[in-house]
Amino acid sequence: MKILLLCDRDSANVSVNEGDLRSEMQTALQSIACEVDIVELNSDEIQPCAGCFGCWIKTPGLCVMNTDNANEVSGLEMRADAVILLSRITYGGYSADVKAFLDRSIPNISPMFEMYRGEMRHKMRYKRFPHWIAFGYGESTPQERKTFSELAERNALNMRPPKFDVFTCETADEMLSAIRTLKDSLAREGKS
Repeated sequence: MKILLLCDRDSANVSVNEGDLRSEMQTALQSIACEVDIVELNSDEIQPCAGCFGCWIKTPGLCVMNTDNANEVSGLEMRADAVILLSRITYGGYSADVKAFLDRSIPNISPMFEMYRGEMRHKMRYKRFPHWIAFGYGESTPQERKTFSELAERNALNMRPPKFDVFTCETADEMLSAIRTLKDSLAREGKS
């Protein structure tokens, strides 16, 4: 199974067990024979979305801005079997690093709309989207964790992954437990 681990910069500084959150996640995934690509997202280096819709009209599937790595990362996303967003929970949303990339990943959906589960949603640009996993971590209130979970689920609806999971963790023990749960789930998925 090919996994794309999209990390914010803080995830390398969160102590878990004997290492950091990012390396613990990578080790767990590799222990079940996953091929893991890690991309550290940096909102200082990702240009903000211009809202020009060029990715839908002029260069379908690609952002017209090509001076950063957003197109490359979007391509990795679509070739993966699963995408894990490793994000600090920030006021119930994603970290600035993850949000910057998500804003620039709209070329992966179609500009056309259709009804999906009783709601107006973008049509799928591609026949499949990878398993989508949002992993929110850090000090946060119960309401912020709830908001993060709802936001991640609403984002997933636009992409229609075959499977969607969300984890919210505050303590190192919660993070380790969530990593084990995710690892077990992906191991079962890889066998089927």
